[in-house]
Amino acid sequence: MPPLRLAVDARVIAEDTRGIGRYARAVLRRLVLRADIELTLLADGFFPQARRAAYTRALGGGSFAVTSRVPKHAEVIWHPANGTFFSSFSSRLPSVATIHDAVPFRYPDPDAKRRDRAQQPFLRSAQTATRVIAVSEFGRSEVHAMLGVPLERIEVIAHGVEPSFSPGEAGPLPPSLTGARFLLFVGDPIGEPRKNFPLLYEAYRRVWPGLDGPVLAVAGPRAPELPGVLHLGNLGDDLTAGGSDVLLACYRGAVALTLASCHETFGMPMLEAMACGTPVVASAAGSLPEVGGDAALYAPPDDCAAWTSALRRIVLDGELRDRLRAAGPQRAKEFSWDESARRHVALFRSVVR
Repeated sequence: MPPLRLAVDARVIAEDTRGIGRYARAVLRRLVLRADIELTLLADGFFPQARRAAYTRALGGGSFAVTSRVPKHAEVIWHPANGTFFSSFSSRLPSVATIHDAVPFRYPDPDAKRRDRAQQPFLRSAQTATRVIAVSEFGRSEVHAMLGVPLERIEVIAHGVEPSFSPGEAGPLPPSLTGARFLLFVGDPIGEPRKNFPLLYEAYRRVWPGLDGPVLAVAGPRAPELPGVLHLGNLGDDLTAGGSDVLLACYRGAVALTLASCHETFGMPMLEAMACGTPVVASAAGSLPEVGGDAALYAPPDDCAAWTSALRRIVLDGELRDRLRAAGPQRAKEFSWDESARRHVALFRSVVR
């Protein structure tokens, strides 16, 4: 079988530390190793070759071409980051777009210009992509309901988890956590209101009004300055192949991961924490029950009393934590980046055919 000539929008590969960037890198790190893929990365700007070194660091290998235009010999183009940005060069080609969520439509910006700017890339993908990838069944229903994409055009391909996320002794923690018990929050509690941090914090203070319990540690680009909240910085940086040892240590050392989101279409921190054997308290909302199954403790995202009870239970009930520690890695085994990459390639080939 001849190699599949695949072009990929590379705009999130070398600098995006969010889940979208981590997803694109995880899949592409596997594709660059395959002899049956002829890969071209599409870079913005006038000097695309200037990006090669950054792409090589991010993917752990250099078996790809770099250009600013879709090459004439390409058979299919993949847009891994919601938006379709190279369509003007590739209308003749079949394309696949991964739409991770419908947040700009579910939570539209009140400013008309900003709202339009956020929504347009999604709309282009929905209108022009031959097939759309959703990352969960919940995500598939969102893409269908909010963007009008027919269900038969949407393929669900779940995220995986890197093998480095596994049970073990916590490595060196950030100095601010040395000797501390802590609950972990991974994400941006300020920039992403759907992460529902205010409710999580209110429940936290109801359980420990005197701040005599575990600290609430935030691994993200920023955090509110509140009593009991400890900002660790953005630890999810996997821009260089190999992952983040500090984030792994925080997962392994945490009493539990707390994920109170009102809306998630996957929830990568949930899967990574479970793979490490870390108990998870999550919202019974969006894709989280779909990903976590019976391996997490759930509470409704709009019920502070239920979250208060859940936080108290996860910290005080050792038997519950032991059950979740055992169940988490078993659940995480059902998610594989190798299998995800294999299914991506199968979809690309089916679109070409």
